[in-house]
Amino acid sequence: MKNKEDTKAKDIAVLMMAGKGERLLSSLQVKKQFFKLDGKELFLYPLETLALSECFKSILLVVSPEDKEKVSEIVRKNKQISRRKISIVDGGNTRNESVYNALKSLKKQKGNFYVLIHDAARPFLTVEQVKDIMSKTYRADALTYCLPLADSLFRDDRRGIVYLDRKDLYQVQTPQVFDYRKLLAIYEQGYDPNGTDDFSKAVHSGLKCLPLPGDLCLFKVTGKEDLALLRKLSVFVE
Repeated sequence: MKNKEDTKAKDIAVLMMAGKGERLLSSLQVKKQFFKLDGKELFLYPLETLALSECFKSILLVVSPEDKEKVSEIVRKNKQISRRKISIVDGGNTRNESVYNALKSLKKQKGNFYVLIHDAARPFLTVEQVKDIMSKTYRADALTYCLPLADSLFRDDRRGIVYLDRKDLYQVQTPQVFDYRKLLAIYEQGYDPNGTDDFSKAVHSGLKCLPLPGDLCLFKVTGKEDLALLRKLSVFVE
């Protein structure tokens, strides 16, 4: 396997932001990626981090077709990222379709490289986290941040409440990083459409996979309870 220094200039970041965010849409009256936190759209937080990390040749935004013009205008006005090489690709009806669209759009890129995939709804990504995961790509075909489950778990079914053993259970986060050619091959050869986690695809395909210690601040904004946490944490983010 090549040393990381051989591929650094070729790596590409993909920011997933084509979701409708239906659970929050009625409350926010806007898709969550466009929700303004301290006057700035949510997706700009991880996008600025990816740009400032200087780990990538380019950054690809996966956006719903109806939002492309809006996103282009927001990016154009942002001084921190407007001069970076940023392109936009149409998202699909599902996350799998959106990822596949992104991967297909990169086919003309020459040579081997890694692709980082991150959810725009996880705004508190740091430059240090990006650099850390990218520095370890020489060790595996697929990498992800994850957290061990700290709370007790139970399942409430027909048998009643059944407690589950949380030992060796982890919560998967993003960013996730993949050998581009190998992830593309998984999508082209077929995959379980019910699975929306790309790291799980890599695991099931037998790729060399590396889980890394995650961070509570890498939570995904999904429901109303996450908005309260988002506002509380934002006071600690410069």
